[in-house]
Amino acid sequence: MKQININELPENIVNQVEKIEQDYNKKIEIFSDYTQQDYLTLDQASHTTKNETIKVVITNEKYADFVLAHELHHIELELSDEPEIDCAVTSGQKDRDGQVLMVANSVFETLEHVTVLQRQKEDGTYTDEIKQEFIKGIDIALRPRVSMDLANMRFYRTLVMFDGIIFGEHQKDADWKDNFPKSFKYASQLVDIAEKNDLSVPFQFRRALVNCLDAYNEIIISNGYQGLHFHTFLNVTPIVSKRQLRLSLNQVYQIKHSEYKNRATGRDGFVLIAINDGQGVATLNLDPNKVTPEFYKAFYQYTVQEVFEKEGIKYLIR
Repeated sequence: MKQININELPENIVNQVEKIEQDYNKKIEIFSDYTQQDYLTLDQASHTTKNETIKVVITNEKYADFVLAHELHHIELELSDEPEIDCAVTSGQKDRDGQVLMVANSVFETLEHVTVLQRQKEDGTYTDEIKQEFIKGIDIALRPRVSMDLANMRFYRTLVMFDGIIFGEHQKDADWKDNFPKSFKYASQLVDIAEKNDLSVPFQFRRALVNCLDAYNEIIISNGYQGLHFHTFLNVTPIVSKRQLRLSLNQVYQIKHSEYKNRATGRDGFVLIAINDGQGVATLNLDPNKVTPEFYKAFYQYTVQEVFEKEGIKYLIR
């Protein structure tokens, strides 16, 4: 792995790095770890954060500028006022937990791609050549050389195609509809949700995320599989109005005694659920032995802002 001197990068990417560093008081370090890549994918650059330093690693040498700019746009969105996914509970089954998070993160990243795509078209890093190479990679991903039952193959292809339709700007819709009709139908449901919202607006991004996860969960259930319980397993950053902050908790949220365990304590989990969409926004740090009807009655009378501050819950103002 070799660190890349920022002065070796194109001017538009240098400007992108400097803007992130100045706006968010971060340090960006970029490394190359080039490997043989047979086709282009959107995960050929990645990043990790330690303290105030963000380390970006690129693995595709041929399209290094594209994958680097792509990752920097994701970083910028991550640092902005964008809702986040969090998970503070566990089912006790590592594979099950991982499956839920994998699907949620896949949907989340595809929704981000609506904005990233627009920004890469504006900065010139998304070209016709890049689009064709990306679509080649999606076509290969849609035909994996693994053994999978029909339903699970459809679930997998739905997520791949969702990203392919969004970032490929619908170029392969007719072909994918002919070759993978069921998966295309499912993916199109998610695309419709994404495209009906202005995803640059945090509230609409959150709404699209929750609705896409709901739609994907219904796809799983309709094929005879157990749902993934996104509403109670995941927390999505709450977005509230200033008026809602002043309301008593029971007017905006409900406390649900979760079927999952608190990951940090190993005790029963208690999830704060938004009344308007049923989505979890936080896992409360409560002692199960002290959660009585009297406790609920008193706790529900706190204002939303008091609970958010007491429990250290990050929120955004609508």
